[in-house]
Amino acid sequence: MNEPVKERRITWTKDNAHLLAGYRDEPRLDMGAMIRAVRRQAPLVMTCAIAGVVIAILMILGSVPRYTAVETVLLDEERAELLDEVSPLPNAVRSDTAVQSEIEIIKSRALAYQVVDLLKLDQDADFLSPPLGVTEKLNRMVSSVTRPIAQLLTPDPPVRENSGPTESDETGAAGSQIPIFNLEVTDRDRAVRILRDRLSVSRSGQSLVIEIGFSDFDPTRAALVARGYGAAYESFQLLTTNEVAAKAEAWLRERLEVLEQKSIQATSALQEFRTENDLVQVRGDLLTEQQQSELATELVNAAASSAEAEAYLSSLESLLARANGNEDIIAVPFVEGLVAGVSDELRREYLNAGQSYRRIVEQFGETHPQAQLLDERIQELADTLLVELEQATEAARIAYNIARGRERSLRADLEATTGTTDLNVALRGRLQQLEAISETYAQVYRDYLARLEVTMQQQNFPIASVKIISPAEIPKDPSSPRKKAMLFIGLLLGGLLGTLAGTARELIPKPVRTVSELRQEVGLSCAGMLPNAGSLGNSGAIDTYTQTIERLAQACEANALKSDGLLIAIAPLTQGLKRTYDLPLELANRLSRNGTLRVLVVFEHSPPQALPATALADIETVSLQDALGGVQASAAAGSVDSDQTVLTKELRANFSFVLLVMDPLSQSEQSDPHAWAYDMTLLRIPWGKVLPSFVSDALLDHPRFSEALTTTVLEDADLGKARRYLSTGSYEELKING
Repeated sequence: MNEPVKERRITWTKDNAHLLAGYRDEPRLDMGAMIRAVRRQAPLVMTCAIAGVVIAILMILGSVPRYTAVETVLLDEERAELLDEVSPLPNAVRSDTAVQSEIEIIKSRALAYQVVDLLKLDQDADFLSPPLGVTEKLNRMVSSVTRPIAQLLTPDPPVRENSGPTESDETGAAGSQIPIFNLEVTDRDRAVRILRDRLSVSRSGQSLVIEIGFSDFDPTRAALVARGYGAAYESFQLLTTNEVAAKAEAWLRERLEVLEQKSIQATSALQEFRTENDLVQVRGDLLTEQQQSELATELVNAAASSAEAEAYLSSLESLLARANGNEDIIAVPFVEGLVAGVSDELRREYLNAGQSYRRIVEQFGETHPQAQLLDERIQELADTLLVELEQATEAARIAYNIARGRERSLRADLEATTGTTDLNVALRGRLQQLEAISETYAQVYRDYLARLEVTMQQQNFPIASVKIISPAEIPKDPSSPRKKAMLFIGLLLGGLLGTLAGTARELIPKPVRTVSELRQEVGLSCAGMLPNAGSLGNSGAIDTYTQTIERLAQACEANALKSDGLLIAIAPLTQGLKRTYDLPLELANRLSRNGTLRVLVVFEHSPPQALPATALADIETVSLQDALGGVQASAAAGSVDSDQTVLTKELRANFSFVLLVMDPLSQSEQSDPHAWAYDMTLLRIPWGKVLPSFVSDALLDHPRFSEALTTTVLEDADLGKARRYLSTGSYEELKING
C-alpha cells in the first residue's frame, strides 16, 4: 500500500495541502504553529504565574514591615562665605569624586560608632534582637546547615610551635611597646553592624544633596537614627576641620621660624655684598645700568630721526634733479618748521592753468591772446615751484645734518659710559644670585604667612560645609515589603518559569496527537481519531467517531477482491486501549451493510469479557484457536501451514470480510505471526501516548504487517486537548468542532 516507513526530519515549515507535493525545505516561521503552542501551554503558564503570586503573598504575610526615614543633607558651598570674606583663598567647587567621598564617610564605621554612642543603641535590646520574617528565618535555617559544613571544609589556621615570648620579643617590647587592641565583639560592635546594614546613602541626581535613609521595624527609632546620622555628620565635619586646622597651624608656625631665619640671613648677605662692592641701586637698578638704558633709548630715537631726515632729503634731491631737467613739478614736499606749506595752492593753480591752456589751444590755437597769457602764468608758477623746491631741499639738508650730529653725540656718550663703568662680570653674577636667593626666601615666607592666617581664621570661624535641609520625620507607611512590586515580580517570575517550562515541553519530542503529525512525521495514512468514552457524550465526538469508522470501512471496501473475501488484520500498537473490541465490532457492523454481507471477526485470543450484544447483530465471531481446531477436525492430519492455508481458503470462500483482531504489535513474540492472513492491515495507535519514532520502529520490526498497512487510526483521543494541536480552519479541526 504505502512506501516503506521513512524517518523524517521535523522542521518548522508550513503544512502542505497535498501529501504527494512533498515538504517545503525553505525556513519559514509558522505563526499558526506558534499560536497553537501558546494555546497549549497557556494553562501551564497561568498555573506557574498564579503559583508565583501565591508565593509572593505568603512572603508578604510572613514578612515583618520596615519603615524608612530619610534625612536630607546639603553640601553647602555658600555657607563658607563668612570664611571667604576673611580669607584670600577661594572655596573649591566639589567634584563628583568629593561627593562620593562624603558618601563613604557617612557609611563609615567611625560615624556609625558616633550614632550608636549618641542614641545608646548598644543598650537597646529591641534594636540588637529585631524580629525576623519568613525570609530571614529561612536564611538562618539554611545557614545553620551550611555553616558547619563550611567550617569543616575550611582548614585550620597554622599554629606556631613556640607560642611563648622569645628574647627578641622581649627586647622589642622593652624598646618600643606594641599597642594591644581589643578584638572582642561587643554589643557596640553588633549595633554598628546592624546600623550599617540598614543604612542607605545616595546622591540626589547630579546635585550636592545627599539623602541618608535608615530602615527599622520601629518608625520612631528609624526617624531618630536618621536624625542622629545628620547630627553626627555635621559634628564630624566641624571636628575634622578644627583638627586639620590645628595640625596645620602647628606645622606652619614651625616652618615659619625656619624660613624667617633663612630670609634674614639671605637679605643680610645681599646688603653686605653691595656695600663691599659699592653697588648702588636707583629705582631698583644699578646706577650705571640706568644710565646706559636711558642713553640707549635716546640713541635709538636719534637714529630713527636721522634715517627719516635722510630719506626726506633724498626725495627732495630727486625732485630737484627732475625739475632741472625741465620736467613738470606737481608738488613740493613740506618740511614742518622750515618751509611754509604753499605747495598745495600752487599745485592746484598750476594744474588749472595747464588745463585751461590746453582747452584754448585746441579751440583757437597758440596765437590766441588768452592762450599767451596762460602760457606766461604757467611759466611763472613753474619758476615759483622750483624756487620752493630748492628752499625745501636746503631745509631738509639742514635737518638731516642736525639729526646726524645728535646721533653721533649719543653714540659717543654711550660708548664712553659702557667702556668706563663696566662692572666685573663675576661681581654682577654673584649679585644676581644673592638677589634671587633673597627674593625666593622672602616669597616662600610670605606664602606660608598667608596660609597661617587662613588656618587661624578657620579655627576662629568653625563653620561646617554641610546643612540639614530636611530633617527626618516619622514614616507613616512601611517601605517594605513592597506589596505591589512583590506581587508583580511573583507574577512575572512565575509566568517566566511557566514560559520556560512550556517552551521545554514544546521542544522535546511529543507523542502523536493529530492526523497531520502522523502523516508528516511517520509518513502513514490515518483515517482519523476515535474519541475516548468520556467524550462520546457530545454530538461533535459522536460525529467524529462515526466519520472515522466510515473512513475505515471505505478503506477496506476499496481493497476488497471481486471473487474472494478480504482478510483484514487489525492490531493495536500497544496495550492499554480502553475499548479494545469496540473498533473491530463497529467496523464489522459497518462492513456487513446491515446483514447483506457476511462478516467474521476472528480473535487471536478469546475476549476476557462478554462482547456487546448490539455489536453481534449482523456479524459472527470466533477465536483463532477454535477456527484452526475446526479445520483440523474436518481434514486429514497435516502440517500447521496446510491448516492455515485451508482455513484461509474457507474464510475467503464463506465470508466477504474477515477481521482478525490481533494482539498488540509491541507485545508479539514473533515478527509476523499471521502473515498468511494479511490482505490488508489496520494499525490502532493510542492517542497521545507514543512518539512518532516508536511507531516507525514498531513497523520496522513487522515488515509484512507494514507492507500490507492500509491506514491507521488514533484511539482514545481527548478531543478537548486535541483541538489545541490542530490548525485553525483545517478540515480535521472543523470535523471535530462540527
